[in-house]
Amino acid sequence: MAFLTRLIVGPLSQRAFIRSMTTIDSSALSAAVNEAALTTRVPNKAMIPTPRGKFDSPVVFLETIGRGCEKLTDKFKDWDHLFQADGPTMKDKLGIGLKQRKWILMWTNKFRLGIDPYFISTSKKHTMSRVQRLARIKRRRAKKQK
Repeated sequence: MAFLTRLIVGPLSQRAFIRSMTTIDSSALSAAVNEAALTTRVPNKAMIPTPRGKFDSPVVFLETIGRGCEKLTDKFKDWDHLFQADGPTMKDKLGIGLKQRKWILMWTNKFRLGIDPYFISTSKKHTMSRVQRLARIKRRRAKKQK
């Protein structure tokens, strides 16, 4: 900024120029922010992507992303309903659990960005139940004591 002001204004009035650039009327700023917020808001209907490739229904979309979402195919009426549903709608009206809700929202957003969904398997690292973990700990402790 200082280099730019030296080129434009000159050394004598640099401070005055910088002050004029940084002084902003708060009411004008808030009005500009409010106007920008109103004009840049896009209706949810415009955010619905057109079906492409093999993804032409919610059934195919949900079966492809996996992780238990294939059981939820009856909850979504059509393509528009899948992409209009937000987190609170999925929770309250459709009764979808947190993990599936986050997974569906992530993949619908990726689809809007142009990334086709694909199956990602879950990690096998922490798949043991609590009882299995406790049994393993008991076996290891018994082995150490011997």
